[in-house]
Amino acid sequence: MKKHTPLICILLTMLMPVHANSVTDALVKAQQNPTPLIEAATPQANTQEYGLAFIFSSTCPYCHQFAPTLQAFAKQTGLPVYAFSMDGRGLPQYPQPLTATKDILMTFYQTSSNATYPALFLVNLNNRKHVPLAIGNVPLSALNTTYQASLTYPHIKSRLQ
Repeated sequence: MKKHTPLICILLTMLMPVHANSVTDALVKAQQNPTPLIEAATPQANTQEYGLAFIFSSTCPYCHQFAPTLQAFAKQTGLPVYAFSMDGRGLPQYPQPLTATKDILMTFYQTSSNATYPALFLVNLNNRKHVPLAIGNVPLSALNTTYQASLTYPHIKSRLQ
């Protein structure tokens, strides 16, 4: 995009002489003051109403890799993390997890024999409805994207209501 900005500005100047200065000024201002991906104006879940259910195994290398990402995400959003361990043992970031019982696995996976982890779910703490945010070791940017979608898109948001 940076390579094409001067060309875009020239084309806008030629095509729309009346508005070219305001468009060019807006483009220059946007380049000088980049906006972070997560803004205060973007939806945020109520930390009293929502939480994160993290399902993992202490022997899973992907779970170990994902835990710091989750920790950063939880800090960023302010959402509490409820860690559920498949083997009853913790991770350095979550040393005292709850045990992922058969009932818990049935809640999130609809089966207790086919659980994939690491897995992260956004949970409405009032009614226990949930949506998946991540299955596997995903980067923070992907986690932010799915989180924002779960709070923005009506067909996803309705699954939490």
